[in-house]
Amino acid sequence: MSLPPYSTRPTLRIDLAQIKANYDALKGLAPRAKVAAAVKADAYGLGVESVGRALYGAGCRIYFVATAGEGKLLREAIGPNGAIYVLNGPAPRDKAALLGAKLKPVINSIGQARYWAEIARETNEPPYTAIHIETGMNRLGMPAAEVAMLASDKALWRALHPEWIMSHLACASITNHPLNAEQLKTFKALSATLPPTPLSLANTAGAYLGKDYHFQMIRTGIGLYGGMATDKPGQEVSKPVVKLLAPILQLHEVKAGECIGYDATHIAKRDMRLATVGAGYADGVPISMSNVAHAVIHDEDVPIVGRVSMDLTIVDVTDLHMPVQVGGVVVFLGDRLEAQAKAAGTINYELLVRLGQRVRRDYWKPRNDKDKGAPETTATDSKSTGHKPSHRKPSGPRKPGGPRKPSGTRRPGGPRKPGGSRPQRSPGR
Repeated sequence: MSLPPYSTRPTLRIDLAQIKANYDALKGLAPRAKVAAAVKADAYGLGVESVGRALYGAGCRIYFVATAGEGKLLREAIGPNGAIYVLNGPAPRDKAALLGAKLKPVINSIGQARYWAEIARETNEPPYTAIHIETGMNRLGMPAAEVAMLASDKALWRALHPEWIMSHLACASITNHPLNAEQLKTFKALSATLPPTPLSLANTAGAYLGKDYHFQMIRTGIGLYGGMATDKPGQEVSKPVVKLLAPILQLHEVKAGECIGYDATHIAKRDMRLATVGAGYADGVPISMSNVAHAVIHDEDVPIVGRVSMDLTIVDVTDLHMPVQVGGVVVFLGDRLEAQAKAAGTINYELLVRLGQRVRRDYWKPRNDKDKGAPETTATDSKSTGHKPSHRKPSGPRKPGGPRKPSGTRRPGGPRKPGGSRPQRSPGR
C-alpha cells in the first residue's frame, strides 16, 4: 500500500500573516491609541521570536512580557528598537537582564518602586518604567495607599521616570459586568493623583468595551492569536492563526463492548473504526478533552474516545464520509479552538500556552505584500525563526515643548522619547 509522506511527529502550523492581520484589525478598534502586544508565555505558546518579529513587521513597537528572561529573548529577536515592558516587575536576580536588554519594569508595589529607584540612581541611563495601580482585580498593582505614597514622594517619582500608568480589567470578557465601570472610575481617580502621564487600561477584551477604556494605549493579547476575548464573539475581528496537525498512526476495528484507552474510560457501544493519532497531552491535547471533545478530519468533527495519553489520542472515524488512511492529518485547534476549550473545561489561553515544545513549528508568512494568499513555510525544531525586521528611524524629529508622549521607537542620538529603547552602548557599560 502506498502511504503519503508523513512523520510521526505532530506539527504546529502558525500563520504569521494572520497574526499581523489580527494586529491591524485590533488597531482599528482604538484608532487614536497605541496598540501594544502581549507576547508573554512564549507569545501564548506560538514562539516569541518569530511572533515578535512578525509583529515588528506589522508596526508594533511596544511589547509586554511577564519576566525578564522572556524580555531578553524578545530583545534578541527584534533588535534594539521597540519598548519591552516586564509585567512582573523588577527583582534582584533579574537586574542584569533588565539593564542588559534595556527592559522596562512595570512597578507593581512601593517596594518595587524603591528597589528600582536605587538601581536607577546608580545606573547611567536606566530604562524608564510603567506604574501599575490596583483598581479591583487584587492581583498585582499598587493599592490606593501606596499610590498616595508615590504621589507624595516627588524624588521617587523622578527616579522611576514613569512613562505609563496602567491597570488591568478583571471582567472585561463579560461585557456588562459592573466591575468594568467600577474599575474605570477607580483608575481615573487614582491616576489623577499622580503627575500627568499617559494611561493604559484595556486588554483585548477591554478594547471592545469602547473608547472610554482605550486611553492612550491598549494592550492586545489573545486577540492577536485568534482567540475570542469576550462573551460576544460576533463583534470580534480576530481570526484563527494556529492549528495542531497530527498524523494517523494506525486504523483498527473494535467490537461493541470492548474498552478503549487507559483505565477503560470508554466502552464501545457499537462496532467502531478508530484512528490512533500521534499527539497527546505532551503536545497540547489535554487529558480533559478525553471523551468530550472533537478533532477534525476532512473538515468533519470526529469524537475523541478514551483517555488522551502522553503521546497519543484515539478518535472515532466510524461515521466519516471521506476515506482515511495511515499518514492522514487530524486537526486540533484552528477554528475549533473555542469549542475545544469549552469541551475541555478550560479557556483558549490555556490551550495555547500548553502547546508542547517537541512539536515541529511551521511558520507561514506571505511571500510578498502582493500575494498574501500564497504563504511560505518556515519550519523549526526548537527555536522560532522568522523574517528579520527592518529598524527604521522615526519620521521627523520630535517637536519641542508640549507634554511628553510615549513612543515605541527612538532616533539614536536624538532627544529621548518615552516608550522607546535607548541607543546601544558599548558592551563595557
